[in-house]
Amino acid sequence: MPLNTNAVEQLAEWCLRDDSLVDVRATARRDFFGYDEPGEAHYIEGAGDITSRERRFLGWFVLTFKLPDGRSPAEVAATAIFGGSDLTSAIDAIKGSRCILAMVAMVNPGRGLILRLEGEEFTIDNRQLSRLLSRDDALYAHIIPDGRRGWLIGPGWLQWPMRIMPGMQAVLKKFQLSPIDLERLLQQRKDPSVDRPKMELPRDTSFKAAVARMTNEAKAEDRTNLVMTMVQWKKLILSHMKSSQINDFSKDIVKRVGKVNSIDELNKWLGLAMNIWNNTPQPDHGGKSPFEISREYDTQSGG
Repeated sequence: MPLNTNAVEQLAEWCLRDDSLVDVRATARRDFFGYDEPGEAHYIEGAGDITSRERRFLGWFVLTFKLPDGRSPAEVAATAIFGGSDLTSAIDAIKGSRCILAMVAMVNPGRGLILRLEGEEFTIDNRQLSRLLSRDDALYAHIIPDGRRGWLIGPGWLQWPMRIMPGMQAVLKKFQLSPIDLERLLQQRKDPSVDRPKMELPRDTSFKAAVARMTNEAKAEDRTNLVMTMVQWKKLILSHMKSSQINDFSKDIVKRVGKVNSIDELNKWLGLAMNIWNNTPQPDHGGKSPFEISREYDTQSGG
């Protein structure tokens, strides 16, 4: 018999309560929440309540954490709860579980939704999520195959607290986080010994200066696909402006950037490209750029 939502919760409850795992749980909890790490945790709004924190820990502990014998606690729980073919099905499902950050591609109200991770799609049967999420929201969750070409949601799912732009959606597999890395992100820890400056987006005052900035940065890091003349940049941007599809522009830039090692690095190149976009004269606005229009508005409003 395939797993269902109730069976997943039964496995999680066993892992949370069984005395044989009490010491392992305590050690795992310390590692997950980083009790011994420097800096005080200041959770992102909506992620710091005790219930949310404990559910995220439980999802990681049940499905991702490995015991000394190489099994997950969920496999041990399944052995204690199920038998025969039910046990075989449960173990197969547990081993097939994944932890993903994916986009909501479609919502079937009152029934479930479809998640998309680049070229992969996952059909989720979950009424609660179908009422809470909308298309283009992002969800971080443990997902478990249900044996019928669908997927179940494990404990500790999280509606992603930041908007994921289309450019990043196209390469989202590069930015998958482990549950512990996610927890550190949500904790917003600041190590008092490290003063990390915030990344400021470029804001030049002319199209020429914006293109020059991109050219210098791209040449320095051998991003040859981003080295273009002013005429080439203007032609590219105006073609996207005419179609009113700024998202396609972001996707184009992501392709030109190529391989990156972090979200910050990708955001750097997208910021440089948007700096050019915002300095490009728009035919529909008297040849003025978005930045020029913004500056005029600030002046008129006394900003």
